[in-house]
Formats: sequence, C-alpha cells, structure tokens
Amino acid sequence: MTKYYPNKPIYSLLITLIFLTSCNGQVKPVMQKVNENTLGRQAKIPKPTGTNMDVRLGYSIEDTDGNLWFGSYGEGLFKYDGKLFVHFGMEQGLSSNTIYSILQDNTGNVWVGTSKGLNMLDGNKFVSIPIVLSNNNASYLKNSNNDITPTENAVWSMMQDKSGTIWFGTDDAVYCYDGKAFSRFLDNQFLINNDSLQLKGIFSILEAKNGNIWFAECAGEGVSSFNGKTLSTIIPYKEIGRTDRIIEDKQNNLWFATAFKGIGKYDGKTYTQNIFRDQDLNGSYNILEDANGNIWFDTQDGLGFYDGKKLNILAEKEGTVVKDFIPILLDKAGNLWFSSKGIKLYKYDGKTFTNYSE
Repeated sequence: MTKYYPNKPIYSLLITLIFLTSCNGQVKPVMQKVNENTLGRQAKIPKPTGTNMDVRLGYSIEDTDGNLWFGSYGEGLFKYDGKLFVHFGMEQGLSSNTIYSILQDNTGNVWVGTSKGLNMLDGNKFVSIPIVLSNNNASYLKNSNNDITPTENAVWSMMQDKSGTIWFGTDDAVYCYDGKAFSRFLDNQFLINNDSLQLKGIFSILEAKNGNIWFAECAGEGVSSFNGKTLSTIIPYKEIGRTDRIIEDKQNNLWFATAFKGIGKYDGKTYTQNIFRDQDLNGSYNILEDANGNIWFDTQDGLGFYDGKKLNILAEKEGTVVKDFIPILLDKAGNLWFSSKGIKLYKYDGKTFTNYSE
C-alpha cells in the first residue's frame, strides 16, 4: 500500500465553525437520511475501473444501522446494506477517491478522511469540511475574511473519545472537533509536551480503556501517549518505525501493525518488537481482534492469527482464495472481512470464506 501526500487547494467552507482552544464538548450536527435511489447498486463490489488494477480496500466500519462501509485506495467508498453495494466517489462529493479513514460519530454522522481532506455525508452526497482555525500562530493560508485555512490535508485517522470529542490525525497536525469548532491539539495551553512532539502524519489514534490517547506517527516520532496532562513518547521511532494501526486487546495489551518491524506488543511496561519473529520484517498493514480474542493480521506467508498460544497461518490450501489477505473489519455478528488486490472482498464466518467481489 502506497501512502502519499497531495498538495492542491482545499474546497470552501460549507458550514460555519467557531474556534475553541480546548478538546472538550459534545458533537451535535444533524444527520440526514440517505436517499440512494439515484445511485448505482449492485450485488457484488465492482472491479477497479482506473488504471491501477491492484487497488484494494482499506479502513472499514459498521454503522449503527448495520451497514458496512469500505474505503478504497483509489476507487472511492462502498456501502453494503447486507444485500447490495452502493458506490460513492468524487461524483458524490468526496474530495478524493483515496480513502484513509472512516468514522460514524455518536450522533450518526459519517465522516470520511481522504487524501485531499475531510468529508461528511449529507443526504446522498458528501460535503467537504475544511479544518478552519482562527489561530495566527500556525502556518496556514489566510483567506479574504482573515480566517486562517489549513492547506489541503490528508486525514489519515479519526477517533471519537468518551467525551464526544473527535480527533483527526492529519499531515500537519492532530485536530479536535468539539461539535462546534476545530482546535489544534498542541495549541492547548495546559498541555505538557516535554518531548516537543509535532504529531504530523498520524496514521492511527486510539483511546485506551484507561482513557489515555495513543498516537502512531510515521515521520520519525514513533508512538506517543497523552494521559490528560502530559504528551510523551512511549516507543521511539527507531524501535517501531512506521506504524499503521494500534489496537487494544481484551487483556489491555496494545498491538501495533508496523510497516517494517513486524507485529509489536506493549503490555503497559515493556514493548516487544517483532513478537512473532518475522524473518522478512516487512510488517503488516492492519491488525484486529475477533470476538474470541484471536489477533488477526497480514503476513508475507498469508493471513495470520494469534490464538494466545501460537501463530497460525492460513495458507491457500486451508481455505483462503488468495494469499495476500489483509483484515479490515470485524462486524457485529462476529464475521471477519478481508481485502486483497483488485478490490477483492471476502467474509469469514469462522468456517467458510465467501467472495463478495466481481
């Protein structure tokens, strides 16, 4: 998977936002009913239509109505209601067809982070939501109204915390949205940042069960944690490298899917690099835990899972259709969903793999 950093002008602001400096509050925008009568619907997810036939699905969620949303790296967004797939692309308002993150907030709104900024679902289309601040201390472009608008920003990760604040990991900073306005997390005057972290290029954000916020950064700062007062480096970049995903398991261990240093595990005191001793050290793109506590991730040898005692690799002869599966979603029914090149999509119910792609 190639991750890149675009640089083009951002769309104009579609909703009025008032700047606040803290990361507290509730998110209360109004969600509109989606009318999909005019959108194309089909029983299986379609093949890539662009020049890159190796496009795959990435970040995915299940919403409160049971719909599954699958983001792709170049072919837009797909919604599956259990019967049919609906495609959303730039024609439906997405800023880009390259999707990095998806979130449904606690009021029902669906947010999508793309390679060219932030979008929100509004009816049967998406609208652009620029992250607009009134902070003269940051390096943003001024518009004619003397507001300061961030340059076009890839939104790699999103997370809504227990208080309702939404956190966005972007190319240039971490931002918070309290339901009324955006603020830059590092602008919090009460924050202690002794390591002078910049938090640029955050690929994954996690709120742990104890309330700490974890950040996986790709540009040299490693993995850091915020305990409500202090932001600190926990795992230096030289030990973990680029980290694409953080999860917390049922025993409160943190697991890290890293790009070049294998699967990592942190038990609250010690970080273990390449815990499964991957010889190639090519790492994994994603990692998730199923309902039984198995940890699933992609390996160079095939789809792997750790059952608490040993690493298991599912080879093609054991039921998988292709070797390059990446886990992307655990749905509420306990099914696992996997992607592979060419927008291939498969569901695994614990016994059988079902193909949902053309």
